[in-house]
Amino acid sequence: MKIPSYDDLAPSIPDISPGDAVASVDRLLPRSGPVGMGEERARPASTERVELYAALHGREPDTLMAIARDFSPRVERHGCTPPVDVVLDVSGLERLLGDAHAIGAELAHAGADRVGMAASQVGARLLARARPGVSVAVEDVERSLGSIPLTVLQQLAAGDPQPFDVLHRWGLRTLGEFAALPAADLSARLGRRGLALQQLARGVDPRPLVPDPGVPRFIGSIELEWPIESLEPLSFVLARLLEPLSAALERADRAAAAVRLDLRLTDRTRHPRMLQLPAAMRDARVLRTLLLLDLESHPPAAAIDVVTIEADPAPSRIVQYSLLERALPTAETLATLNARLGALVGADRCGTPVLLDSHRPDGFTMRTFNPTGSPGPIPPSDPASASVSSPGGGWVLRRFRPPLAVRVTLEDGRPLRMAIDRQGMPGGRVTQAAGPWRTSGAWWDPAAGTPWDRDEWDVAFADATACRIYRDRQSGVWFLEGLFD
Repeated sequence: MKIPSYDDLAPSIPDISPGDAVASVDRLLPRSGPVGMGEERARPASTERVELYAALHGREPDTLMAIARDFSPRVERHGCTPPVDVVLDVSGLERLLGDAHAIGAELAHAGADRVGMAASQVGARLLARARPGVSVAVEDVERSLGSIPLTVLQQLAAGDPQPFDVLHRWGLRTLGEFAALPAADLSARLGRRGLALQQLARGVDPRPLVPDPGVPRFIGSIELEWPIESLEPLSFVLARLLEPLSAALERADRAAAAVRLDLRLTDRTRHPRMLQLPAAMRDARVLRTLLLLDLESHPPAAAIDVVTIEADPAPSRIVQYSLLERALPTAETLATLNARLGALVGADRCGTPVLLDSHRPDGFTMRTFNPTGSPGPIPPSDPASASVSSPGGGWVLRRFRPPLAVRVTLEDGRPLRMAIDRQGMPGGRVTQAAGPWRTSGAWWDPAAGTPWDRDEWDVAFADATACRIYRDRQSGVWFLEGLFD
């Protein structure tokens, strides 16, 4: 029997990823009501306490954290690998150090290259990333951020670049130009993500600062005497680093939920890799195999000088098997199998196929295979779980990937006969036909994928076989898309 400890009840607070800020703002936007509500400027919830935050940027994470902890106990780190942002709450230091300019000067004197001082966390981070030295914006944060290039916000909210591509095509170059757009029109064109980005451009904090409690990090690093160019000698270095990390995780009753590998190369560049594990594990041999397979698919561009591995801790996994059901393979076995298949055929071709929320015919993507995970509700921007198409009435369309080329004879614009050079496939005279249904898309955005333009028909033959065919309007070629069951 395992007795829960205090650490299990109060898990460590992870680092904030770049996309979390946008997601947090999106959750704060109203789910109903007129979209124009987003046009109102954010007002402080209370005037009793003056908020003042400082953001540090431009140096190693450990160095920035050490500088921040010398000034405030309320510190939060955004990001894991350089460049990172460290935000600290400096409210109340005015009596000790002076105004915001004096506090920023003290932080710069302590060793911070870029310091942003503002009444909001997002404002401080944008100032620190945009301008060297000390930048202060306390009175009117939105106006102070107006001249900052839009590319700085794109770095802060790393993720889907499509909204920023649209903004650049509109001719917007600064945060002030973006913040001045009408919220209703912006929502009609970019949706909720556009409104969330606009709130960040105005310096609105998506959530309160969550202080880092100073949880010990499970990290190991080694500087090599001679550069390594192949994976075989690198496996011994990984084993030397992972074995003590695994032992440290076991002593703390923890396991790794993710493993971060940072390789410093001889050409002064870095090759960072991150493995999101399907379940918390701490087997050093399994972790080494997964890292080697990932590097086999994504090899570094030069020889390796320094190897650094960090494990993101999580509570240990407790497995209880059923007496009535067959036991599933262990998480370590499945993770190793998926990694080997990904290295063999490509990571984007291995997993669980799910349909995309798109009008593209048969548009799908691959999701990480997880037999024990529950799919849960799928947001509109994520794939929807499905593997076959059902037009209704109990019919199921089983698609051919890729579709099969066929020859179709028309009469008065309708399919009369269909022929195919493959045994076992339907063909002959068409007894019933429904259509055409014209569909097209992606012609307005080359980044969205190959455009399509086609006319679809559902046809049936004398033997009661029904199928779906379509004509590509660009090439004029007919294809057999699938059979109805």
